[in-house]
Amino acid sequence: MAGPAANTVSVVIPVLNGERFVRDAIDSVLAQNGVSTQVIVVDNGSTDGTREAVRAKYENSLVLLDEPRPGAAHARNTGVRAATGEYLAFLDADDIWLPGKLQRQLAELNSRPEIDMVFCHGQDFHSPELTGAEKSVAVCRPAPYPWIAPSAFLCRRETFLRVGDFPGAPAGEFIAWYGWAQSLGLNTSVIAEVLFHRRIHLANSTRDPRLHAGYLLAAKWLLDQRREAQRIAEA
Repeated sequence: MAGPAANTVSVVIPVLNGERFVRDAIDSVLAQNGVSTQVIVVDNGSTDGTREAVRAKYENSLVLLDEPRPGAAHARNTGVRAATGEYLAFLDADDIWLPGKLQRQLAELNSRPEIDMVFCHGQDFHSPELTGAEKSVAVCRPAPYPWIAPSAFLCRRETFLRVGDFPGAPAGEFIAWYGWAQSLGLNTSVIAEVLFHRRIHLANSTRDPRLHAGYLLAAKWLLDQRREAQRIAEA
């Protein structure tokens, strides 16, 4: 089996009914300067024109996969298995990277051997289709903020594989995965620069109360991981 593609970042974009937004996300990856990228879009059961929109614009310039099991965790795990780059990053289909995001994070990661993963600051923006009334409901944070979440993340692919797949919870999977990475002793750097924009719209998954129970499942997964590690250590 061939080794990872040196100096290439595999970027996994899970998408569910993201026809309106996903092309902006993909374009923001393709616009990254000074970095070789492999773009992997994982359709997570879309019923709109997501797949057709991606195929029509990008044809063979990216990898388009299907993951029928619901949840971004499964879609991201499927994308990771198709990744061939030395580095790994994630981007939610409704978010946008700023120019230089990957280049800045790669420089941080490669100049600090004690660091295993790099995050950055983000800033909210209202999706252009929102009305004034809708903007008053879908509130943006007024200032930039450090973002420990997929769209702000970069690491070596071998680092991700060391931690393992995301838990299959419908929400909170990245928080749990990151908690387990910390339990394994992995170190984090957060670049205090705005390197991505988070789109605020009426369908953000964090606004869906049906997913709240997923955070409990993710927390249980993390607790079980830690208990099992302790059991093995004490055996």
